[in-house]
Amino acid sequence: MAKTKKARPKNANGDGSIRQRPDGRWELRATVGRGIDGKQIRKSFYGDRQSDVKLKYKDYLKKTMVPVDRISTVKEWAEFWLEIYKKNKISYKGYYNYTLYMNKHIIPEIGNILLEEVRPAHIQKLFRDKQKLSYSAKHHILIILRSMFKSAIKNNLCRSDPSEDTVIINETQTVPTIFSSDDITDVLEAAKKHKYGFYVQALLYSGMRIGELLALKWSDVDFDNDTVHIQNAVARSETGEIIKSTKTGKDRYIGINENFKGILLNQYEKRYGEYIINGDDGGFLRLHQFGCRYKKFFKDNNIDYLSPHKCRHTYATYLIKSGVDVRTVQVLLGHAKINTTQIYTQVDINMIKNGVNKLKY
Repeated sequence: MAKTKKARPKNANGDGSIRQRPDGRWELRATVGRGIDGKQIRKSFYGDRQSDVKLKYKDYLKKTMVPVDRISTVKEWAEFWLEIYKKNKISYKGYYNYTLYMNKHIIPEIGNILLEEVRPAHIQKLFRDKQKLSYSAKHHILIILRSMFKSAIKNNLCRSDPSEDTVIINETQTVPTIFSSDDITDVLEAAKKHKYGFYVQALLYSGMRIGELLALKWSDVDFDNDTVHIQNAVARSETGEIIKSTKTGKDRYIGINENFKGILLNQYEKRYGEYIINGDDGGFLRLHQFGCRYKKFFKDNNIDYLSPHKCRHTYATYLIKSGVDVRTVQVLLGHAKINTTQIYTQVDINMIKNGVNKLKY
């Protein structure tokens, strides 16, 4: 008797299919829309039982979005666009910020307008109502709008991008806050005696981002060639903190001067794990723990507090003041664009005076 092929069970709504995977789990595959190229976008839901995956799929439909062929408003497209084009495709922090800007600023202003009926005037009004936001926040909102409408055009949901001609002017560009020379002297002196002094020393001497410092291992330090290889970072995710690639996705090398090398060697003699800064369990230290211990250093030594990122600003600013060219500073900081580095080229009054004194005819 001929063997009959076992049919793949359909899900309750007739969308997609359910199958049992080799690992024993069940998978429901469903079509949730079409991509820019017109091809179907499929999404999987996993569970230990068929009922689990069906429930997850139903919850997804309730909580997320209207199918792309029935999308009409900005709100409906925004929710779909975030889920399909951004979730799990950018960093957790990036996705969180996109969602925050979308739900707090964009959807309340233009969410109920039909995509095809959004006009440049609507976008101008949105930014007029958001005048009190920082330049950075407004810039990010504009990036989101342009990307969202560009995708909407490719999906034939609207004909043009109403945000295309919008320009955000930075009228309040400020020089980054940094530690003064006296502050640096006090900090470095106090760091020699404090339990968490190394945290501040490492940031001031390397310019690393916090996550990069926490992911740094002793195997990344080359004492023979006086370099540090930065290739990973601790970052937040939906499941907790993880080790991932750097912010730009590229690794880099930085040099270590004589002072920092001595500090690192002293720390190396006291090491008890593979990370330069270990957590209590021997693994990497968590971001929150680092922040608390960093603050404690300033409180215990009665020194005015500046955030860890201000150490990075200080590092870059003093490199520029010391005559290091902007391109080199860009590489040391790991900036993707040199425009980001150029904020540190602002000169102070002392540099102006010294510069004039060097004039010779």
